[in-house]
Formats: sequence, structure tokens, C-alpha cells
Amino acid sequence: MKQPDEGNLYTDLMELGPAPTMAREIVVIVISIAIVAVLFAIVGTSLPAFVALGVIVAFMGVRFVIGLRHWEKQS
Repeated sequence: MKQPDEGNLYTDLMELGPAPTMAREIVVIVISIAIVAVLFAIVGTSLPAFVALGVIVAFMGVRFVIGLRHWEKQS
């Protein structure tokens, strides 16, 4: 995981792993939710959209839990 002074919002959004700090990860989650909401508005509510939503939510949850373990060690 990177140090808090490394990277930027774009790299936090594109990485598979969590952001260096909890605050930055929360910002990534909020932006991801906004992007998913826009995609739902464009695509509509269909089964593939809900499957994609489930995958995204699970991925963001795993990212947050992994980050939580790392952020607690830094304190």
C-alpha cells in the first residue's frame, strides 16, 4: 500500500487495493457510488445492472476491510 503523500484521487480510484488513508477510501467509495448511480440512470434497472452492482459493492467492501486492517496498524 502507498504512503498517504503518494498518489492522487485518480490513482486511488484505479487501484485494486485500498487508498492509503480511511478518509481517502471513503471519498473513493462516495465517487464510485455516484458513478454507479449515473450508470443506472443511463442503463436502467435490469438483471445485468444489478449483478454488476453486487460485484461493485462486494469489491468496495473487500477493499475497505483490507484497508481497515492496514490503517489500524498505522495508528
